[in-house]
Amino acid sequence: MKKLYIYLSFICLTLCLVSCQKNFLEESSQDMVRPKTTEALNQIMTGEAYPLTLSIHDYIELLNDDIQADYNANAVVVAALNKYAPVFTWQKDMLDKLAQVSAQSPNPWLNYYARIKGCNVVLDYVDQVDGTESEKQNLRGQALALRSYYYFMMVNLFGKPYVGTAVNPETDLGVPLILTAEVTDASIKRSTVKEVYDQIERDLLAAIPLLDANGEGNHVYKFNGAAAKFLLSKVYLYKGNWDGTIKYADEVLQKKSNLKQYNEILTTATAYAISSGVTSPEVIWGYGYYAELSTMPYGSQGVTRAAYSVSDNLTNTFDAADLRLKYSFSTIAYISGSSIISYKGRSGKYTGVGNSKAFRTAEVYLNRAEANIMKAISGDQSGVTKALADINLVRSNRITTSAYVPVSITDPQALLTFYKAERRRELCLEDSRWFDLRRWGMQPLSHNIQLSAGSPQEVRLVQNDSRFTLGIPTEALNRNPNLVQNP
Repeated sequence: MKKLYIYLSFICLTLCLVSCQKNFLEESSQDMVRPKTTEALNQIMTGEAYPLTLSIHDYIELLNDDIQADYNANAVVVAALNKYAPVFTWQKDMLDKLAQVSAQSPNPWLNYYARIKGCNVVLDYVDQVDGTESEKQNLRGQALALRSYYYFMMVNLFGKPYVGTAVNPETDLGVPLILTAEVTDASIKRSTVKEVYDQIERDLLAAIPLLDANGEGNHVYKFNGAAAKFLLSKVYLYKGNWDGTIKYADEVLQKKSNLKQYNEILTTATAYAISSGVTSPEVIWGYGYYAELSTMPYGSQGVTRAAYSVSDNLTNTFDAADLRLKYSFSTIAYISGSSIISYKGRSGKYTGVGNSKAFRTAEVYLNRAEANIMKAISGDQSGVTKALADINLVRSNRITTSAYVPVSITDPQALLTFYKAERRRELCLEDSRWFDLRRWGMQPLSHNIQLSAGSPQEVRLVQNDSRFTLGIPTEALNRNPNLVQNP
């Protein structure tokens, strides 16, 4: 076992990790300098671990039903349709094909492991540097929580859901667990879905007290105790641990419970950056590179609708009095003859600088509501009252005041159906919908697409389709012969 020397420059680490000539566990140059202070580790954490300067997957929304494809013979539209069709049609080798056409961020496998490596560097060296004990424990907590977030995203992209009729987390393969920045000659196998979730849970349970005690002053772009509890509550939601979901949602809301009242937004506004870590009162942790969303809609230009844009299937679910229809999307217009035609093109939940997505208090209320609904379905009728309180609180901040009517559904199954639609409306274009469709039973899903002159084609996912789980990029398989491809 040989020690990995540390890159103090973000560029150096990134080049090492994305180079096709090197294994992502390969030893780096021995000329690199080891960090000696908590300040140096904090710089590594900011530049090489946090996801604010790198697009990881700008196309994930193309997998779900919140985006539609529209054909036009315009060359820009045709090029965009063909470029991202492998994702929109759920092709198993979509990530390889994105790389072939030089998509912005074609390899989330490599992108996430690059950031995981940054976390591991901090964890490996935090006890060896100079600084106060509080500074060290704050860094340790951040690295553990952030690594947990990356593994949570990876296991939900490349592994099957934790719960469902056609899954077994104890045998289904997840992703390799790499928990140190040290170099080994052994190729690492994929851990099971359960093993990955267990590691995520362990790390978050370790991170929470560290961040509660030492991370209260952390910037909104860095993990604190509330953000770690948010993630743990969500992990338990995905596992079907309703009591755990509620417990940690309660703890988050004890720290931060703000919701933005959309009725207070200036009527002249055309969008509201609810995910902005600078301006939104709901943000618990801001993450994501804004350029991931600024590239949507693909193929946008001034003479026709974009190749891919917000789906009518989504926008038609909003009532006329729902202010989210106005403020959650950017309206784009094009000229057709003598007419100006506008449509919902891309997310309006971010600004042109800073983060693109966020852990938000609105989701905490919804996660807790879902857990209570599921408890009601299992026989605890009090869950209905609790869930309605959370759902109505969110809606009262989103619906025009004069038209707002509280939801009063008392049947748990009917409430679950309403809740799912409400969750979709609130969290659209925030990396949530695809994962929700997976964990809610991988029900049939279809996309219509036309790539050239002629008739459009319908591509379908059947229930429990294997394509609800992404294929591992060939580049990763070539580097690590112990990886097993998803069927």
